[in-house]
Amino acid sequence: MPSNASSQADTLSRKFSKGEVTRRSILKAAEARFADLGYDAARLETVADDVGIKQAAIFYYFPSKRRLFDELMQEIHHSLINLTGMRLDGVSDAWEKLMLLVETWLDFMIGRPTAARLILRNCATPAVGDEGHEAYSDDALQLLRSIIAEGIAAGRFADVNSMYLVNLLSGSILHYVCNPEQLGSERPYRPDDPTEVAIFKSVLRKTARAVLDVQ
Repeated sequence: MPSNASSQADTLSRKFSKGEVTRRSILKAAEARFADLGYDAARLETVADDVGIKQAAIFYYFPSKRRLFDELMQEIHHSLINLTGMRLDGVSDAWEKLMLLVETWLDFMIGRPTAARLILRNCATPAVGDEGHEAYSDDALQLLRSIIAEGIAAGRFADVNSMYLVNLLSGSILHYVCNPEQLGSERPYRPDDPTEVAIFKSVLRKTARAVLDVQ
């Protein structure tokens, strides 16, 4: 009986060409290495070993380490935006839009913690030569800003600078996903535990409400 891993590989092979399967495997392996070690310390040789190919083969798909990193970051944010768009489809109320967006971002990062660690690393220490690293997240952050602006214009939200909410909510999500081992043995938690997730979503709602409620 085939294992889950081999079944998933067979499904990918049927859905994508061999070259596309290899390309996706490189991106997945690179995501794990960049998340664990950071851009500078991650080595393409190790990424190639993880995929089971020669290092030279990576350059067939990505001309440089820089290009591999850029395309990986773009793929992460495109995936996030696509999921957010599906979740927000048909929602008109600014408050529910905002909360659905925040909860979708949390769900995405919980399901893909390597992406959360990579984004957090890149915020702290942008990759060398990363002149426009903010462009990776422009669409996501602009969507959040536009919902806040919509709520303010409709009188649903207090008139606050969206920068505060962007930092407060997105930063909280990244730290929640990345920090379970940083809080000491007194308060261990699993970010993907349904009970913890439900509590944290409630905290995010209360936090946003405290900032945005019209007094």
